[in-house]
Amino acid sequence: MRQIETAAVISDVTYDKDDEAHLISVKMARGNSWTQKQRKKISLWKGEILFIMIEVDKLLFGTLFLCTREIYFKNHFCYALNSVYSKGPAVPLNTSPTCVFGQRLNRYQSFSSRKIVSETVAETVRAVDDGRKVEIVWNDGKSSRFHAVWLRHHCPCRECYSDEISQVLIDIDKLPLDIKVTDVTVTENGRVRIQWDDNHAGEFSSAFLKKYCYSQNSLQQKKDSMKTMLCKESVKPSVTYADCEADEKHVYKWLTDVNENGLAMVKGAPVTNNLLTEFIPKHMAPLLDNTYGKIYDVIVMEEPTNLAYTRNKLQFHMDLPYYESMPGIQFLHCLKFDDALIGGETLFVDMFAVCEEFRQTNPVEFKTLCSVPCTFSRNHLSRENPIHLLIRRPVINLNNEKEIIGVFWNPGVVGVSEIPEDHVTEYYRAYQLFARSISNFHTKNEIRLQPGDIVTFNNRRMAHSRNSFTDGSGERHFQGCYVNICEYKSRLVSLTRKYGDVSTIKRVGNMDWM
Repeated sequence: MRQIETAAVISDVTYDKDDEAHLISVKMARGNSWTQKQRKKISLWKGEILFIMIEVDKLLFGTLFLCTREIYFKNHFCYALNSVYSKGPAVPLNTSPTCVFGQRLNRYQSFSSRKIVSETVAETVRAVDDGRKVEIVWNDGKSSRFHAVWLRHHCPCRECYSDEISQVLIDIDKLPLDIKVTDVTVTENGRVRIQWDDNHAGEFSSAFLKKYCYSQNSLQQKKDSMKTMLCKESVKPSVTYADCEADEKHVYKWLTDVNENGLAMVKGAPVTNNLLTEFIPKHMAPLLDNTYGKIYDVIVMEEPTNLAYTRNKLQFHMDLPYYESMPGIQFLHCLKFDDALIGGETLFVDMFAVCEEFRQTNPVEFKTLCSVPCTFSRNHLSRENPIHLLIRRPVINLNNEKEIIGVFWNPGVVGVSEIPEDHVTEYYRAYQLFARSISNFHTKNEIRLQPGDIVTFNNRRMAHSRNSFTDGSGERHFQGCYVNICEYKSRLVSLTRKYGDVSTIKRVGNMDWM
């Protein structure tokens, strides 16, 4: 291992395992003088990618280097001896002495990216299929092929992609679909330089091409790493409210538990009205507004507008499936649950696990629920602001490889079925058998929430129900809210990049085909 010594005062050094790099945050002191005692060293494997962020008077300067010699910082500028190269798209080294922080990074981040060994570089390249494809042989002996049109579309130069606004600049309607590669070479730095027959040239890092290789094997490996871990036993992972407030790592555990198990508990929260309006946006994402407001009360009402506001049993269901994008993560904060009340427990079942089992036991009915749409509807026409929500879609949704990517289920809010005549009988048979499979599923989580508990669950994956509870002097009062599923996943990825491995993140039920 080499030692690289900077000519700057370094403090608050933190490491973050990225897909292709160790992320190191460096704070530079004001002024240009420092003592030998203040100097620190950063260890770096030879040839490994180093990402350095310098903060000077609240201005961010940064660059990404492939280091083979020593790097020095002096007078707020970045200098390097011998080989220093920018990661990602090719940029002439004389474009700016203090490369803008973050350039060439965000475009290539992926929620589902797997680890790529930084030493993997292109060894030989050649144009094949009369220039319509490029074949790369890596230094590990494996090979990849890329279409010329794919490479042209993803050209990372400034003319084709803007780092400042993170957007593609190519006019897709003008992209020549029959474009060919006229020349392809590997540079001394392991980058792949391509010349197309439209007189345009671009350079790709080996790491980028290796990471986004779209061969059948590569895509399958990525999909396998994202498969949902189906619940085969009752689990209730938990963190404490105090720990989440004190240390972001406990928030990371909380969100990871939800991703892996479908649900997780936050214990010991204050029994305070509207606590969720501050706690959830602070640690996860903004609250999702809907017909019930950003936050709602689950309490027995004299004139209920929802079955949840009664003492009755609730069937297994997923909330608000009549929205095009139904809520993702759901929270129930227990404010009061008197011991005198008998019943009222909340139950959860993993719908992805139910669907996979139903596929095996009832393949014909499974296919029906994947192809015949169900009607979900919600009407509140007597309200001051009347509501009429309706959408039709299958209960079970698959991608092109017949993998389950989405489930929508709520028998209480089904609208009038408008099913083709030839499918009515088979649909109702499938619908009933599936309902029974849910009710009788062998693995359930049953939780009697205690005041201060916040149960967090993925409404895109877990169906929940409630046991009826007795009349009496006791009270049961929950407050609930939602977060958009993609906002949750974004936060999960951000925390995982800091504390874990993004390749371990599983599907979240947001209809993502990958």
